[in-house]
Amino acid sequence: MSKTNNQFDKFKPASADFEFQQFPFYWLMRVGSVYSLRMEKSLKKGSINITAWRILMILRENGTLSVSDIATHAVAKTPTITRATYKLQKEGHVTISTSEKDGRISMVQLTESGQETIAKVTEQSERLFESIYVDFTTEEIDTLNDTLQRLFYNLAEY
Repeated sequence: MSKTNNQFDKFKPASADFEFQQFPFYWLMRVGSVYSLRMEKSLKKGSINITAWRILMILRENGTLSVSDIATHAVAKTPTITRATYKLQKEGHVTISTSEKDGRISMVQLTESGQETIAKVTEQSERLFESIYVDFTTEEIDTLNDTLQRLFYNLAEY
């Protein structure tokens, strides 16, 4: 069953029926911005920024990765991730080595210091996440994640 264009007009910025507060990306950007501000504040206690947090969390979940794989997971530009990983290396949170398969590829691995930093910062940010999820059920969060994944893959296909 095909959906008519009219039923989506209030979600399309070019439409006369557009209502910005009904635009999902208005809310996504607001949520993302407030989340970033709150996380930056929480992360300052652990002496890292949100980019470093993302890199460390990606490595915690995935193990050793190339810089470009980290950039793909983070949906960030490779030069941004490269700079951040070298800073993390100087701080002792990651090691960077050359790939055994391809000498042009830099591989990044979490160190014990990086794992300790993640544990410390995760503990410090726990109250933030408790406040974010306070009036949600696990089913609602699962549904939200499913919806956001669909939006992500639709955008990735565009």
